[in-house]
Amino acid sequence: MEKLIDMHTHTKYSDGDLLPQELIRLAIDKGIGTLAITDHDTIEGIKKVNRNEKIVIDSGIEIINGIELSAKTTKGRMHILGYDIDLSNETLNKKMSDLRDNSINSLLSIMEQIKRDYGIRFSYEDIKELVNANHNLGRPDLAKLCVKYGYATSLQDAFDKYLIDAYNKTRGNNKGLQYQECLELIKNSGGISVLAHPKSLELSEKEFLIILKEMISYGLKGIEVYHSSHLKKEMDYYLEIASRYGLLISGGSDFHGKTIKPDIELGTGKDNNIKIKKLSLLDKLRK
Repeated sequence: MEKLIDMHTHTKYSDGDLLPQELIRLAIDKGIGTLAITDHDTIEGIKKVNRNEKIVIDSGIEIINGIELSAKTTKGRMHILGYDIDLSNETLNKKMSDLRDNSINSLLSIMEQIKRDYGIRFSYEDIKELVNANHNLGRPDLAKLCVKYGYATSLQDAFDKYLIDAYNKTRGNNKGLQYQECLELIKNSGGISVLAHPKSLELSEKEFLIILKEMISYGLKGIEVYHSSHLKKEMDYYLEIASRYGLLISGGSDFHGKTIKPDIELGTGKDNNIKIKKLSLLDKLRK
């Protein structure tokens, strides 16, 4: 029986719930044969993977080195996935260290904004714990604090009430990467770049095709056709786009765990909307 493929997952090292080995064990339990770990703006999680663990060897699961880089954009979200990257690449590691520092500064800006706008304050201990955390910081960290202090009933509630607005107001302070730099980083570390969940760009078809063609000219190699947030007709559309522009096809659940995205299951997405058995990206990686 052909095993499932999931090329988009997160661990505790970005904003997921599970440690890398816990994620791998869950993937084995769910009959996944190929798993890519693609934490946001960090390679610390994939570096911790033990491919020599008995359960990993016995199951024959294939684990792909990955990353999901956040690119600057004026609206929506642009994320670029990198696959088969060299984890020891010096430039990549230096940039990851810079991004970690940026993530702290960005979070402090958002914290200041919600204090100004809504009078929301957290304890010095909580802030210190965040700054010293061993994962890349993001808005989910603040959302958890909002829930802890009773400012919100759930993470989504915190995003809806405060964090989306605060992020948009402080977006200009974020020293994120331009997409050209993301593509260059992935290429120079020997990887293959893929545009993640293109729907999140929130662009019209015309705007999307303009930016896509630009990205291809800078070295974009693939597109994430299958994703938990994509409807069937959207997957069909992105499949047609991949064919039209000669892009590799990828896909994955974007699994985080029960805290951030409770409705998304590893390997099968949202309400079983993905069940990937074959991808041209993987064929390319295996060559």
